[in-house]
Amino acid sequence: MKKELLLATTVAGLALGATSASAVTSTMSGNHRVGLLDVDRDSSSTTTGTTNENVQSSFAVALEETTDSGTTIAGSFTLMSESAGFSNSSSGVTLTFTDGSSLELLKAGNATKDHDVAVPGVSGEMSLGQSSSNSAAVGIDGVGANNNVGFAWHSAADVAGIEGASISLSYSNGDETAVATATSKVDSSWSAGVTYVTTTGDTTVTLGAGMLEASDDNTTTKTDYSTYHVGAVAVNGDLTVGIGIGAGDYPDGTTTSTNEVLDWEAVEAGLSYVSGDLTFTAMYRDSDSIDDTAGNTPSGVKDGIERTGLSVDYAVASGVTTTVGFINQSATNEGTKEQTNSGSSWYIGTNLSF
Repeated sequence: MKKELLLATTVAGLALGATSASAVTSTMSGNHRVGLLDVDRDSSSTTTGTTNENVQSSFAVALEETTDSGTTIAGSFTLMSESAGFSNSSSGVTLTFTDGSSLELLKAGNATKDHDVAVPGVSGEMSLGQSSSNSAAVGIDGVGANNNVGFAWHSAADVAGIEGASISLSYSNGDETAVATATSKVDSSWSAGVTYVTTTGDTTVTLGAGMLEASDDNTTTKTDYSTYHVGAVAVNGDLTVGIGIGAGDYPDGTTTSTNEVLDWEAVEAGLSYVSGDLTFTAMYRDSDSIDDTAGNTPSGVKDGIERTGLSVDYAVASGVTTTVGFINQSATNEGTKEQTNSGSSWYIGTNLSF
């Protein structure tokens, strides 16, 4: 591992040490969103029918420089202020070479996540708890953002002479967020992803798949785990239709738990249609799994979350969009979370972006 990181650091040093052909270029973007959010839960012990303002502002800067050799060096950071507080995020360093391939260093990307297909999802900030009582992921991708030392390589388009094909590989070592809703630690992981795009007549189809293998380093147990996902999206004019599935086993989402999320399965589907300045979207998502002690065979009854949603976006002007959205959600075999995670939520608001 030390040799791999030394090699990656050397490559970055050579690129960064090259004479620049131009000054660093910065691109700024951001948004300001305001709206009303209502949450109506099925729980008698939780306030229902609560309507609150929902405000979010973000500011992002992307930095890029091209060396005399043609290699592009890029990085970015984002500042965000939400109703609940302030947060920030940043990337590592990405080198893009003249053949179109790229290498992410230090804060590496996630190869399997990079090849998720863009299944249409509803707009708006509707809010209901989505993590099941065993921390099962709600989307088709069982792994979250990679925030540790590692690297990711992305091929150029038409890899190996196959038109429309691209692949990615990544490796990481150290603490990594295991799932989108988890804080479990990963000792090391590797992942791979592939995307294939083809066009027939007026329809463009994108196929994507990815897998991840990792070792969970808990305080009392250590076990290997794996996830995978596949999906497809078809676009014909103003109509987009997509579906994806995910499955696997991975650590529970708590720092003290020695349990695993086992026999996890998820499916999501969606469609969107654009008519002039209006975009109509509908979606369906279902995720379930079993929580059990690490290393055990899955047993018991699965718990899960099922969600449906609708939204309408209206392009008021350039950079200005008004959204109306609604979701309905049902939790099963969730114990104390069954009622708090079941119910409906609606949102109406406007987003200004630049």
